[in-house]
Amino acid sequence: MNRPTSAVIIGGGIIGGSIALELAKQHIRVTLLDKGEFAKEASTAAAGMIGAQVEIHQPGPFYELCKASQRLYEQWTRELHELSGVSPQYINKGIVRVALNDEDEAELKSRLPWIDGKWITAAQAKSLEPGITGQVRGGVHFAQDHQIHPLHLARALRGALSRLGVSIREWTPALRLIVDNGRVTGVRTTDGDLYADEVVLAAGAWSPALLEPLPVHLPVFPVRGQCISVRMQAPAISATVFTKGCYIVPKLDGTLTIGATQEEAGFVKKPTVAVISELHAKACQLVPALSEAEFVATWTGLRPGTPDGLPYMGRLAEAPGLTIATGHFRNGILLAPVTGLLMQELVTGQTPSLDLAPYAPSRASGVSVN
Repeated sequence: MNRPTSAVIIGGGIIGGSIALELAKQHIRVTLLDKGEFAKEASTAAAGMIGAQVEIHQPGPFYELCKASQRLYEQWTRELHELSGVSPQYINKGIVRVALNDEDEAELKSRLPWIDGKWITAAQAKSLEPGITGQVRGGVHFAQDHQIHPLHLARALRGALSRLGVSIREWTPALRLIVDNGRVTGVRTTDGDLYADEVVLAAGAWSPALLEPLPVHLPVFPVRGQCISVRMQAPAISATVFTKGCYIVPKLDGTLTIGATQEEAGFVKKPTVAVISELHAKACQLVPALSEAEFVATWTGLRPGTPDGLPYMGRLAEAPGLTIATGHFRNGILLAPVTGLLMQELVTGQTPSLDLAPYAPSRASGVSVN
């Protein structure tokens, strides 16, 4: 294909923004559309863990994809900082994943042959983080799993995109794709039609409806995640601690983010008392001092889930001119750098540096991949 000179990206979250960044660095004119404010959906509702180890439960291509993105992260956030003047607050203190019962201990130990982490005893876990419960059975220290602050990351990314000349059009919902002679040539929006050499669909849980009028269906669905933020008078933990069903992420401003639930509740974003109460109880079981914490805020995000838990990234032979990057579920923050790079390679006609076959959109729609 000819190298494009222009692109429209539907979806102004971390994934859409990372793709816009990489395309703009290749001197492609980019317009980024969002139905609301930039990165105000799932991206900034996340806790910000860069957990290629702690979040993945089996080896394979997806684990390798996550590790590849993790390796890019520190340099990527440094670049964003340099371009924007805003620090994404990258913190490289690792994650302590602990087991509180026999079943969880067995599951964690089953990962030891393939993870980049080491088993720690209960005493070692308490030595690393004295604030965790005395009921700990042991755990794994993931030294390579770091974190950022999603709000600051979004500000840094937006600043970098503006510096590179990306046109960010907020409050401009995409209505449908424009197809001419079988090729996707643009996007119809509430502000009129936009045309470009390439269109990228990165609209998260809202992506399926935007594939009309193509005969393509992607089963992406919203998965609600509820989080809370609290503050302690004295630090309860120094690094992220994690157990089954709950993680606690300390931020530079002194708050701790506690997350997160997984609920298939449609597009309902409101937090619920029962779920938040249960989440706080789990956090107190892990770090007992949190029972005295000051409540700061609660919020929800709608992650884009898929039936097999893998994102859709690639092109379709039946839809030339369209690239799809959606369905990153709870790994959008982690996978942003590598997704931006791979989609840039794809859009500009290069061979992607990692195999995209496991993430082909055709696996869901039954059509062939380009």
